[in-house]
Amino acid sequence: MLGRLYADYLERRDKVQIYADIIKVTAKPTKTTRILRLANVQYNTFLECIETLCTAGLLEKASLNIKKSSSKDYRTKYTYQATDIGREWCESLDELYQTLEK
Repeated sequence: MLGRLYADYLERRDKVQIYADIIKVTAKPTKTTRILRLANVQYNTFLECIETLCTAGLLEKASLNIKKSSSKDYRTKYTYQATDIGREWCESLDELYQTLEK
């Protein structure tokens, strides 16, 4: 993971911080439910954010190959993974927030 999640230490996050949390959680291919839990977002917010992040090229959506997956959950059809651009954006955002805190 790229670092602490904003959900861990801020009472209220803005949309950019939610985007960053989703990118941090998806450092490796991650299913929807895990993203919802770790990034601490509601499903409706998740749908909005995922669409925006995928369109911007910060996140990629991949079909889950059920035959190769060890998961018995057949409801999840996709995984999400942060792109290199997404990880770089997230690191830049962390640096910006650290600078603003000083």
